[in-house]
Amino acid sequence: MNVTSQVTHRMQEAQDAFAKASANAAAKAASLAEDVSAKVEETVDKADAALTTVAQQSREITEKAKATTEGLKTTVEDAVREQPLTALLLAVAGGFVVGAMWKSRG
Repeated sequence: MNVTSQVTHRMQEAQDAFAKASANAAAKAASLAEDVSAKVEETVDKADAALTTVAQQSREITEKAKATTEGLKTTVEDAVREQPLTALLLAVAGGFVVGAMWKSRG
């Protein structure tokens, strides 16, 4: 084998090795892209489930707060109807306390 054919043979081997390495890199990149895509989908699904849970819990808390507020409102209304003078005196006393606190801040 002469020098020219050896150089040509080596160049062909290098081109084949480069083509094989390129194909391997492309396959690994495609595999990595699939893995990343799967992880992103999994993360989105988990986030969606978490948001759904948070939304449901928020609705439940809102309903409980409304029920508690209604109960408190009914209790206060009943107390005012049953003891209007006491309710008035408590409101006046509360006003004085708030006024005194407000005045001391100024």
